[in-house]
Amino acid sequence: MKGSTLIMAIILVAQAVLIVGVFAAVSIENSSAGVGEEEVTVEPQPNPGKLSCCNNCTSVSSPPPGLFMCHDELSSQKLCWKSGCKTCQPARRYLNTFKCIDEFSGTCGPKCS
Repeated sequence: MKGSTLIMAIILVAQAVLIVGVFAAVSIENSSAGVGEEEVTVEPQPNPGKLSCCNNCTSVSSPPPGLFMCHDELSSQKLCWKSGCKTCQPARRYLNTFKCIDEFSGTCGPKCS
C-alpha cells in the first residue's frame, strides 16, 4: 500500500513539472525576444513634420491631444523614411515590411493613391 502511494505521488509531481514546462515553453515562444535577449520597445516621439500620405490614420488617445498615428505598412524602410517618418520599425504581420511609429501633430496627410 505504501509503495503504490509513493508511486502516485511521484507521478503527480512529474505531471506538475511537465505542465509547468509546457507553459514556460509557450511563454517563451510568444515573446518576440530570444532567450537571454531583452525586448526593445521604441517609444514614439511627436514628429513636427507631415507625412506625404497615409491610408490608415488614427487619433492617439494619450495626451497631449491632437496627435495622430499612421498605421500603413510599407514594403521597405526607404519608403517609410521617404513618407516623412522619422522612426520606422519592422511590422510584425508581414516579412520585410515596415511601419511608422511616429505621432504627428495635426493630421497624417492626404490619402495615398
